[in-house]
Amino acid sequence: MARVQTDVDVRIVNRVAANGNPFTELLHTWVENGQRHNALSRVNYTVSDTPQMRAYHIEAFGQRQRRYDA
Repeated sequence: MARVQTDVDVRIVNRVAANGNPFTELLHTWVENGQRHNALSRVNYTVSDTPQMRAYHIEAFGQRQRRYDA
């Protein structure tokens, strides 16, 4: 059975590691079966916090979830 996820969102936060290297935290939130869920991802580069990048990362998150369900 396919997972039904609603209210999917991503928060993009650029940070700097202790050694000075930039990275980005992606906080994904969604509702599944009436329960709110969170997932934190990190990438080793900066990501612009624009509507286009949020849409891209929400779609990528959805593709990963569908792949895990298969």
